[in-house]
This record gives sequence, C-alpha cells and structure tokens, in this order.
Amino acid sequence: MTVWDLWERHFGDLPPVGHLLRQALPPRWMRIHSLPGSQRYVERDLEYVELLSRHNQIAAEILGSDAEAILFIHVWGTVDAFRSSFIDSGKAKEVGLSEDRLFTRGFSSDGENLVVGGCRIQWSERAWDTLLRDVADWRLNSFVLLNPESGEAYAPYDGGADLFLKTPERVAELRQRWASWVPNHPSGL
Repeated sequence: MTVWDLWERHFGDLPPVGHLLRQALPPRWMRIHSLPGSQRYVERDLEYVELLSRHNQIAAEILGSDAEAILFIHVWGTVDAFRSSFIDSGKAKEVGLSEDRLFTRGFSSDGENLVVGGCRIQWSERAWDTLLRDVADWRLNSFVLLNPESGEAYAPYDGGADLFLKTPERVAELRQRWASWVPNHPSGL
C-alpha cells in the first residue's frame, strides 16, 4: 500500500494537515501543550528538555516506541513551493529523507493549493528531536505522523500537538492521563 492508501484508509479524502483535521474531526481530536502553564514558546534552553520529553512521550503513545510511521509535511502553494521550503532548504536531508522517498500530492482547501509530501519513516524516541525543535521554533510548518496500523495521528505544532484518535473514548482516556498538559479552555485550544 502507498502512503496515500494508508492515509485514506483512516482519514478518507481529508488532507494530512493538523488544523484541517481538527476542524473536520472534533470528536476524535485532543490537544496537549508543550510546556507547563500553557506557555506556548520556549524562552530558555532548559525548556526544550520539557518540550521534547512531552512530545516524545505522546508520540510513543500514538506511534509506538520503535515502529514504522508515515510522515506528512505540507506547504501552501505549488510543488515548487514544497521543493524550495522543504527539499532545497536542506530540511529533508537534515532529517534523513531523500527526495526519492517523498511522494507529493496536491489538495485544495478553501480555494488555496496545498502540497503534501508523505514518506515512511522509522519512529523512535529522541531520533526526531531536530524536526520537533524546528516546528517549535517556527523553522518548519507543523507536520503529521500517522500510525499506519492503528490509524491514530500525531501533529505537533509550535505550541503543542494535536492528536487524532480512533474513538472519543480514547480521547477521554488520554485527556485524563495527561490532564495537566491539556488546555484549560473549553474549546480545547
């Protein structure tokens, strides 16, 4: 199965983009914050320890400790925009992805073009900290990691992560487990 077949098996024709999934799947969505007290951005280097610890714990829960996952990275615009922001910028090489492993696909969302690159990776804790820091520091858009077996997805963004789980019961279970990491706002944001 291609990365796109696996995505569609669990999410249909929705693009693998965190905020679009959040809008389309509210019963399957939950958010966690990267830092205590809903602090959005790292202000001191020591805070990266907490941020990376939380993200690695959450990713391990969703993806497994050492398992295949599918990485989706998106860019608004054209395939050329995807190339310049991810491939030509060196980000793909920095995280160990060769261009021949990325399979791009175009989407349209609210009249805008969206290009998503997807590839299989081996997820293991701490191995992807560079990518997580790049998202936290706005050097890279958010991305989505799919567990191809469970169909659950993890989408870190600059202030935390959106999780897309199989059932509302699973959402409730993880909200309870990570209660101190979950936003206090009634909207879940």
